[in-house]
Amino acid sequence: MVTLIAFVVVFGTIVLVHELGHFLMAKAAGIRIFEFAVGFGPVLASTTRGDTKYSLRIFPLGGFVKMAGMDEPVDYLEDVPEDDPASFQSKSLPWRLGTIAAGPLMNFVFAIVLFVLYFMLVTVPPMVTTVEPNSPAAAAGVLPGDVLISIDGEKVSEADQIVSLIQQAGGRELEVVVRRQGSLVTLIAIPEGAAGQGRLGIGISDAKPRYPFLTSVRAGAVQTWRLTAQLIGDIVRMITGKQQVKLSGPIGIVHIVGETARHGLPQLLILAVLLNVNLGLLNLLPVPVLDGGWLLILILEAVRGKPLAPETRGIAQFIGLALLIMLMLYATFKDLARFSLFS
Repeated sequence: MVTLIAFVVVFGTIVLVHELGHFLMAKAAGIRIFEFAVGFGPVLASTTRGDTKYSLRIFPLGGFVKMAGMDEPVDYLEDVPEDDPASFQSKSLPWRLGTIAAGPLMNFVFAIVLFVLYFMLVTVPPMVTTVEPNSPAAAAGVLPGDVLISIDGEKVSEADQIVSLIQQAGGRELEVVVRRQGSLVTLIAIPEGAAGQGRLGIGISDAKPRYPFLTSVRAGAVQTWRLTAQLIGDIVRMITGKQQVKLSGPIGIVHIVGETARHGLPQLLILAVLLNVNLGLLNLLPVPVLDGGWLLILILEAVRGKPLAPETRGIAQFIGLALLIMLMLYATFKDLARFSLFS
């Protein structure tokens, strides 16, 4: 149940934010929107404001935006001529490009927002990351994942403070209080070495305090940019064969979200950032049926000075859809093989 709720909230929000980007830009461009839906499947509730129907559907994973002149009309009321002022096709090239690109761009903006929340609200205490075998820490019962609370009665909040206290206690007993699985555990350790050179044999992660708003905004933008650049590099290396292809299908994503949710909200926020950037980059790939494919088609039509024939566009979109389906099936097969191997 935890896995299911976490997946619906995280992935559903990410896709919804993506569609919201298309919706807001289309509204700004004056494009008629027939429906903005939250979720998929049968309609649970709906209301109409102006020309737009706002609906809540039974499967709460994402949503969609139905625009005049872009999507296939379901009935005659949605069939508008291309020269209709409210049609997607009648808008200038910058407006059409902006409407398509707004979905992926909104995912990057949302990643920054999530990073800002993480930097502003989340504190990360100093934690034991590694314990050397046969070290004083191992003999005392210190485990990776232990959160350091106090040393010899002094509360600790920084890695440098912890290192200093351990070094000063070389050769004598040291009372170490850690939090382990929600409980406080008191351990007695004797750092090896002389005073001033004491050593327990542990690795410690850096603590993170809460940061001010402006610092968080700056850090959020920088970290999103770095993450995006790193993922672009990974994609290029996978395409050129310099890095092993790493894919997760729906099963893998559900598993990852569920496991992350069990480690707490901070880790889930970082995963949501990663998924937002991944979805934004994926949708910008120049594959027909993806946003990047639409952008490529619009640019080609602008260069040619006339639109592609409907048959040509349909064939391109069919090929793009077939490629995506094969990729998803491949990723799902890898997920099944991986999880059956571990089960």
